[in-house]
Amino acid sequence: MSILKSLVSILAVALPISATAQTTGPANPHSLRGKHEIEVSIGLLSALSAGSEVSVGSVEMTSEVNGIIGSLGYSYWFADEWAATVSLGIANADVSTSASGWNAAVESAVVIPLLFGVKYKPLGLAVGDALRPYLCASLGPYFGFASDVRAGTTTGAESYSEAALGTRAGVGMDLSLSTRFALGFTLGYRLVSDFGRRIGSEKNHSSPEFSLSLGIVLGRGQE
Repeated sequence: MSILKSLVSILAVALPISATAQTTGPANPHSLRGKHEIEVSIGLLSALSAGSEVSVGSVEMTSEVNGIIGSLGYSYWFADEWAATVSLGIANADVSTSASGWNAAVESAVVIPLLFGVKYKPLGLAVGDALRPYLCASLGPYFGFASDVRAGTTTGAESYSEAALGTRAGVGMDLSLSTRFALGFTLGYRLVSDFGRRIGSEKNHSSPEFSLSLGIVLGRGQE
């Protein structure tokens, strides 16, 4: 009887502890709340162009990377579905050279957006722990920098900067490679107000975009 009473006493203590452990359990490694994410992305705008032109008596060569985008972003997941984001990148880079007779010119321009926004990953649309679709939206200034150097019968150099307000909205999908790394793609649109002066070939840099990204998730997260 004493042995039986001892077993009952042990079970009475062990069962509540076991039930509590099963209820609490270890933290879900795929939960994002309280974690930080650093993301590098690269992509294309719809206005990608490059070319060269040769004519009688003059040579004009134009080299453009207009339409290539890249950014470095940071996200803080204050909830498992919501993150606050900030990103700094390049939305356009343009370099052109031309020569005609005794005259030569070099023009360069770059557009740099600084955007603040949110990212939303609805758990109801997740495919297991590997695939999670998302929506993203951001707003901020687009800084434009341009320079023009000319030599020949007319010689001079000019550089200037402009600023415009712009937004970015998109939809995408993240593929988790592990609890620390994720690949993603985004289809979106950038809506930017006109610059006061031409930056590169355009005053307005609104355009659809497609980008790929690699994200690194840091931190242990929160329950």
